[in-house]
Amino acid sequence: MNATPAEKPSTPQRAYQAAVILASLFIPIALLTGKLVELIMDSSNPDGLTDLTAGLAYLTQILVWSFTVLGVAVIAFVVATVIHYTRTRSFRSVALPVGIALIQLVIGVALVVISQAITEVDG
Repeated sequence: MNATPAEKPSTPQRAYQAAVILASLFIPIALLTGKLVELIMDSSNPDGLTDLTAGLAYLTQILVWSFTVLGVAVIAFVVATVIHYTRTRSFRSVALPVGIALIQLVIGVALVVISQAITEVDG
């Protein structure tokens, strides 16, 4: 029996796979980064805060890191999508990753709006 080696995906296929994966990670990667930064900052407490249970403890560091990682993911997504589009010249081929990215954007904005409404209700 001759076993044929598995074919490696072509560059457009790899770019497509990267775009889909990156688009689906926008919200989870930002949330994960925020929680990791919160864990690190709360465990090391570099500013010597007395009340780490307050929701605003180290908020600046959490937001900066979360948005930085999100920005890198978005840039990588755009690059992968453009590479895939330039190789295939088909809008249909980028419909799935772009659709996922748009859904992630809508959900992210909805989360921010709902969080703001909850904050206003809580007073």
